Amino acid sequence: MAREFQFEVVTPERTVFSKAVTSVIIPAWEGYLGILGGHAPLLALLQPGEIVIKTAAGEQEEIAVAGGFADVGPNRCLILADAAETPDQINIERAQKALEKAKKALAERGPGHSFEELEVAVRRAENRVRFAEKRKK
Repeated sequence: MAREFQFEVVTPERTVFSKAVTSVIIPAWEGYLGILGGHAPLLALLQPGEIVIKTAAGEQEEIAVAGGFADVGPNRCLILADAAETPDQINIERAQKALEKAKKALAERGPGHSFEELEVAVRRAENRVRFAEKRKK
């Protein structure tokens, strides 16, 4: 039987997820990381992507995350996210409009925003659209 650990996803506004789980896959900056109970302590920078969660009952849940940090220990994993949403919380039409706006801002690149900031905004918007459309099918 897989060892459970406490997993939480927290944004500045709210706690998105808090439950005992058996495994988590997180979008670290250098690639996806798998976390199990008993994991060595680790701090990781997150990129926009999907978190895949498995519970002891064998259920799978997903959360879209816009970036942030992961603090992992043997008995817990805490995600401090810039933003995070479950599939039912994403409005696809709004997400697509945000993607169009981000791509336009990147193409025009006016003063006040760096290329990197605008590129991250596009990646976040693309992640939300991809995540919502995948769950819609």
